[in-house]
Amino acid sequence: MGHIIRRKHLGWALAALLGLGPAQSALARAFHGYTPNPTLVDLLLDTEQAVIARPDAAGLYDTMETLIGPNLGSLGVTASPAFREATHRDATATVLLVRDGAYGPWIEATVLDDPFRRVVRTVVEKQSAWQLGRDADRARLFAALINDPNPDLQRLALQELDRLPYASLKEVDIPPLRGLLDNIEAGGLDQRPIRILLAGLSNDLRFAPVLAQALHEAVLQDKAYLGAYVTALIELQGQPAVEAIVAHYLTPGQMTQTVEDKMLNALALQYRSARGATRRSVASEVAALLRRHPDMADRVIAQFGPQAGGRLLP
Repeated sequence: MGHIIRRKHLGWALAALLGLGPAQSALARAFHGYTPNPTLVDLLLDTEQAVIARPDAAGLYDTMETLIGPNLGSLGVTASPAFREATHRDATATVLLVRDGAYGPWIEATVLDDPFRRVVRTVVEKQSAWQLGRDADRARLFAALINDPNPDLQRLALQELDRLPYASLKEVDIPPLRGLLDNIEAGGLDQRPIRILLAGLSNDLRFAPVLAQALHEAVLQDKAYLGAYVTALIELQGQPAVEAIVAHYLTPGQMTQTVEDKMLNALALQYRSARGATRRSVASEVAALLRRHPDMADRVIAQFGPQAGGRLLP
């Protein structure tokens, strides 16, 4: 489920990445509640020109290294005040600029320190392979960077994991995310679903009461990403979590339909990705729910799919 970005949308995608444009659209994936934005890697895989540059004395970007496309000197592009200040503070810092298509504008993507430059070069080296969809290699690279001291690089690593289908995410060897137990919802809104899922995949039972309480609060506030809490709690506790979630939150009339649908969406996700007792528990609990409330059949089929729905219907 990678993000393939047509070149004509690259400018919008970069704007979204930088927080300058539409950041979210609703209800695309069970544990997000929104469509994850294209990452910096997606943009590098799609562009025709990318360079590493620094502003000169006049504030115009001067190319230091061409990553993609023809070799260039001065770009004729003026550095924005924020990027000029960032490179002024650190004489070793550079800026990644990506072009929108062959003739579109140059856009300042991010400030680079030395480790970030190495990552960007690696992405460019792997451009052809990753364009063909070799997501496992891509995921391994960024899983190793989730505790990087550069917050921008750490954010990119989390964004890269966030873009994976849940079944694929479960196959990645991900180190424990530092500070996660202290505050699962730290960082920007765009980082919360993946942080929640990493708590569920941690195999650390200390997260169980934290996730349960956070799920309850997410339900009361109808948070867009409450499905992530359902997914994570089931991942961590299995059958007991499935039974408790259905019993507490899926009695029709107690919650809004949007909350119920997010719950069903996450249960369907676990039905497709879980194994053994957890998967059987989802099936039996949802089937029992339908026996008690057959009017929910259409909504269950909408989330689980006609084939699965047929097996669950009484």
